[in-house]
Parts: sequence; structure tokens; C-alpha cells
Amino acid sequence: MANGMAGLFIGTTGLKTAQTALNTTAHNLSNINTSGYTRQQVTFSDTQYVRVNTSDKVSSPDYGLGVAVSEVRRIRDQFIDQAYRNENSRLGFYESQYKAIEEIEDQFGEMQGVTYESYLINLYNSVNELAKNPTSTVARSSLIQNATAFIEKSENVYKGLKDYQTTLNTQVKNMVDSINKLGDKIYTLNKKISKIESTGIEDANDLRDERDAAIDELSKYIDITYYENDSKEVVISAEGIPFITMGELAKMDTRVVEGTNLVIPTWPGYERDVYDLSTEASNVDDTDKGELKGLLIARGNMVVDYTVVPEAPSSSDYDMSTADGRAAYQEAYNKYYKAQEYYNTYIEPSAILSAMAGFDKLVNGIVEKINNILCPEKSEVRNNPYMAPDGTEIQADIYTYNSVSQQVLFDRYGREVTGTDNGDGTYSFSSGEKLYMSFGGAEVPVDSYTYSMLDMDKTGYGMDDDKTVGTELFSRKGTDRYIKTTDDSGKTIYIRNNLNETDYESLYKLGNLQINPEAAQNVGKIPLSTVQGKEDFDRAKELVDAWDEKFASLNPDTYAKSDFMTFYNNFIGEYATLGKALGNYVSNQTTMVDGYDNQRLQSEGVSSDEELEKMIKYQQAYNAASRYVNVVNQMLEHLVTSLGNA
Repeated sequence: MANGMAGLFIGTTGLKTAQTALNTTAHNLSNINTSGYTRQQVTFSDTQYVRVNTSDKVSSPDYGLGVAVSEVRRIRDQFIDQAYRNENSRLGFYESQYKAIEEIEDQFGEMQGVTYESYLINLYNSVNELAKNPTSTVARSSLIQNATAFIEKSENVYKGLKDYQTTLNTQVKNMVDSINKLGDKIYTLNKKISKIESTGIEDANDLRDERDAAIDELSKYIDITYYENDSKEVVISAEGIPFITMGELAKMDTRVVEGTNLVIPTWPGYERDVYDLSTEASNVDDTDKGELKGLLIARGNMVVDYTVVPEAPSSSDYDMSTADGRAAYQEAYNKYYKAQEYYNTYIEPSAILSAMAGFDKLVNGIVEKINNILCPEKSEVRNNPYMAPDGTEIQADIYTYNSVSQQVLFDRYGREVTGTDNGDGTYSFSSGEKLYMSFGGAEVPVDSYTYSMLDMDKTGYGMDDDKTVGTELFSRKGTDRYIKTTDDSGKTIYIRNNLNETDYESLYKLGNLQINPEAAQNVGKIPLSTVQGKEDFDRAKELVDAWDEKFASLNPDTYAKSDFMTFYNNFIGEYATLGKALGNYVSNQTTMVDGYDNQRLQSEGVSSDEELEKMIKYQQAYNAASRYVNVVNQMLEHLVTSLGNA
């Protein structure tokens, strides 16, 4: 050693470093059950060296001045962290999808024993019994009872789907808040860590643990990329947008979809939505990440009904031997293709929306088929409108406009309607609404009106004294099926009514259906008798045969049509298959995420046995340094005492 005082210095460095190591080990042991804690480790280095004899630059030895703590570091693998967060984000995406499928299956009762299918079977059985004796009051009452149960169950299922959509919407709002709170937390921790570590004296390990835990949680909610800059701050991009930088936090917000209470996450600072949901999420493109995105896709951005499910036109409905017929078919197919593209982009990816649309398609098909058999109709095209008894114009099914000078017109709701180019600078329009030159502007003169009306040559009659006609089994809320008026010759006719009491379009869709009160209160009014008062077996048989007819395809990409029961079985089977596939994917993804987490625990987690071994080692080192200091101290004291006596 250079001198006695240097010896004391060496000893004190041993004491200090051993004490630091003991403190670090104790800190590890005390946080053995702390979630998110990363094991800390002390690394040592030798201190500076001094030369004893500066005059002899060749042989003069250098002596060290002890040991120092070079770093108290966290044992953390950044590559495992990255892999964990990447797969955790993907797990969040698919978990939200899987939960939505489970909810849909729960709504239909497929896992609870009381299935929706039983209501379809009961309705069919009551129709079948009625066909045996159409005038039986008991059979008619049974039909009303089972039809009521069918409608009530259907409405409850549809309401359940809408309520779950609302629940998902609330989850989206809460998740946006959680993302912003995590952003605030990480941004604040960045500043604290940067301030502490900028001196180079201390490592903010516990704060780093908090920051890493926040990043872990954030990774499940949204797809992120990140890096740590020279100032020890983590810079994070979320969905390609700088979310946390050195200078600011770009908070997320929401906007409300017009006409709904559904919210869309946005980046107000960048004036754009967080997601472009017109692009399909894909594992190949690495875009299937983030629970927030999964919730949005599962929820959808609208409330839908059967009208969003396009039906492919049949060439048999057109005169394909003529150019006009072929052109009309091609135009209809082009509209179908456009609607199909919209459905596949915005409806089909959403578990809730596709369930709503497909289910409403089934219920509407059953309701309309039964009603149309009981109330057969025909179409009439005329050049002037029918008028109601109160003098108001009756809404037509179709308004036709020929040779209009502009390509786009507007209905009364402000929706654009595009016309067909006639090739001479004019356009033709066909619409279920009257059209206007601009929203709220001048009305376009109508060329022809198409009405649906009760076909008196084919209609059935009730068993009541008035031989009531036009009594439907299922009705729309606040909407009579027909408006009773007279034709040009003064004959009584029944025109299909398309508007409800508030003068808005009324459809046979879920949320708007009920058992016709007139039929429920007097089953004798159900039109299953002939004009002579005999049983109308032919019409009753039509009701039974309707269940075997092919009425619709399951979705726009499936051209083969199915009957009611097959449609439902395929419909629910599709969700069962998808649920099983998603369940397997979630299970595998969970295993992968847990695997990465276990790898982190193996290296980052605290082992009590290992830390106790270190405790003994550092205690022995402390004791050794302490004995060394005592020896040097005694030696110096002896030297000083001896020199003093001399």
C-alpha cells in the first residue's frame, strides 16, 4: 500500500460497497412478491491506481485504492420485453373478438339448453297443426301464442345484441381513458427518471419498473413501438402516431358517429381517426393488434338490420333475350356488387353487426312470408298518386323519374340517390322515397308511382261476421298494414302502408315488430277462410310449405339459398365454428404470452434462495473489510504511539 491512510481508504471502500450490496439484496428480498418488480444486481469495479515512486517510471509499482460500485442494474432483457408486448397486443385483439362471439352464443341460448331454435320449431308446429283444421279456434290460439313467444324471444335476442354493443361502446370509452392515463403516467415517469439519471450518480430502477409495467399494460390496449433516447426517456408511437415524445403527450379523444351514441377514437392533434377500419386487420400485415381495435371491430360503427344484407339478382327475373333486359340485369348486379363490397368491408368483420343483420334477415323472412301468404298482394304502376280518405297522398313503394338533368338527387332525409345514365345527358331514378333537386330543395316531378295492394282475387277472409280481409299475423309498431281507400272507379282497395304514425318509413324489422293486436284479440279475423266461409286448406298448406322454401343466402358471398331452419342452423353454426377457432387462437396466444412472461420471471424475478446466498456472501465481505480496517487502524495506532515515545 502507498501509506497507512490509503490502507484505511481501501478498507472503507470495501465496507461501502459491501453495504450497498447488502442493501440491494435486502431490497430484492423485500420486493419478492411485488408485481412488476425487476431484480437488481450490484456490479463492482476497481478504483483508480496511484504510483508510489514517481521518479522511477519503469519499476515503480501502481497500487489500487479499493473497490467501487459501478452500477446497480436491473436484470431485464429488452428483446423478451419486446416479444412479450408484441404478442400481448395481439392477444388483446383476439380476446375481444372471442368474447363477442361468446356473447352472441349466449344470447341465442345455444350453451344454456333453452335455444332460440326451439321457438322456431314451436312456431312451425303450430302452423302445421293449423293446416289440419284452419278454422279451429284452439289451433289459431296456439298459433298466436307461439308467434307471440317467437317475436318476444326474437326482440329480446336483438335487444341483447344491441345492449352488448352498448357495453362494448362503454368499454371503448373507458379504454381510451385508460390509454390516456397510462400515457400521462409514462410521460411523468420519463421526466422523473431523466432528472435522476442525468447526474450519473443514481439509477432510478424502481421508477423504471413502474414505467415498464405501464408500457406492458399499454401494449395490450393498442399497437405500440418504442425506444429509449439519450435522455433516458421512452418515446412511444401508437398506431403510427407519436404518442409520447420528449416534449408532449398526444392524448386520444373520441367522436360520436352521427345518428348513434357510438364513439370512434381520434387523434385530435392530428385531426384523424386512430384506425382506418375499412382496411381488414391481418396477421400477415401485422395489423391484428390491440384490444381497442378488437373492441371497435367487434362492436361495429352503426346499428344495422336486414336491409344491409344485399341479395344477388336472379337472371330469371329479367328478359335476358333483349338488350334492355340484359342491361337492367347488369345494372341490378352492379348495385348488388357495390352493396356486397360495403357489407364485406364494414359489416361482416364485426361479430355484432353481422349477427344483427343475419338474425334480422331470418326474422324478417319468416314474418314477411307468413304475412304475405295471409295477405297476398299485387303491384300497380300508375301515373298519378293514390289519395287517402283524408285527402293526403299515399306513400308509394317506388317513385320513378325519367330524363332528369342531374345525376344525383336527394331524399327527404338528405341521403344522396344516384341515377342511371340514359346516354343522352339525362338520368333515370327509382326510389322508395320522393326525390328533390337538393336537400330541402324543389321536388322532382314523378313520372310513375308503383303501389302494392291487397289482391282481392287471392285474399283469404276471416271467420267473423264482417269477413275481414288483410289481417296480418305480425305487424309493425304504430303502423297499419293497409290504408283503405277507393280506386278511380270508386271500388274499395287496400294500399300497402309504408309510413308509421310519425310519418317515417316503417319496416318489418326487429325493434319494430309485434303480434298484430287485431288478430290476437280476435283469432277469427285471421284470413284462413274462403269467401264462402269454408276452411282455406290451400292457404294453410302454403304456410306449412313456406318452411321448406329457399328464402335467402346466409351472407352475400354465399349464393345458395336456405330455408328458415337451415338458415338458422348455418347461421349459428358459423358462429360456433368461428368461436372455436378464436378460442383455440386465444389459448395458443395466451400460452405464448405466458411463455415470454415466464422467461422474464426467470431472469428478472427474485429468488429467495439466491438472494439469501448473496446476503451471506456480502455479509462475509463486509466482515472481512471491517476486520481489515481494524488491523490497519491498530497498525497505525501502534506506529503513531511508537514514534511518539521515540
